[in-house]
Amino acid sequence: MGSKMTTARQLKILQHLTQHNSLEVGRLSELLDVSPSTIRRDLRVMQKSGLLQRTHGTAQIPTPIRYELPYENRAAQHVEAKRKIAAAAKQLIEPELVIGLSGGSTCTELARQLRAMEHITVVTNAVNIALELQGQLGKRVIVTGGLLNQDSYELVGNLVAQSLQNMHLNLAFLGASGVDVDFGFSMADEPEAVASRAFMAAAEQTVILADHSKLGKATFARLCPLIDVDLLITDDGISPEHHLALQNAGLKVLVAEG
Repeated sequence: MGSKMTTARQLKILQHLTQHNSLEVGRLSELLDVSPSTIRRDLRVMQKSGLLQRTHGTAQIPTPIRYELPYENRAAQHVEAKRKIAAAAKQLIEPELVIGLSGGSTCTELARQLRAMEHITVVTNAVNIALELQGQLGKRVIVTGGLLNQDSYELVGNLVAQSLQNMHLNLAFLGASGVDVDFGFSMADEPEAVASRAFMAAAEQTVILADHSKLGKATFARLCPLIDVDLLITDDGISPEHHLALQNAGLKVLVAEG
């Protein structure tokens, strides 16, 4: 990453910070079962490498860009659910994989958790996700072409498909604004759906990340039927009725808990 070598303990520190956003030195010391002085030493090294920020005995993950208010408001909704979903998605990713990552607040949470993972390639159409991951050695970040959606920081439209047509992805992680048994997965607008379909075409497997508030909704632009997606990861706010209906429709559902 930013230093010549990131130790296993420093990677664990990053993992805890991505799950909790910020932690005090004493709490990190308890979680990693090492002395506070050892934690402070690691934090100094990681701060110099740009991996975290330190203020008054607390360490936190830096935010590389200043998000506009409409996006911040969306990102603040169901934030704990999104972090659970991102943590579950991260478990599917192994070193050396090439993954696609669309925009949206839940996929951005996954990108932040990927800061603690080395030796992967991330292909994204989201400018903010590229910036969340920039400056870290140990991973490649590739950005597609496309027309910038001012509301979501995503590059959308047919240029995304042109960028991806000669790429092979192991996994594509996509957001969705609606998940409905009849209508399938849907997006807020058609250019966004076009971009996501391009990721699906390039990937061996497609995983949708959507918190429970998106379930039972059909938004403007249909992405695909439920059976075209390999896995939906949602949070434990899903109702038993929705869970059963989605499974009966042939969709594999993973509920992220705790």
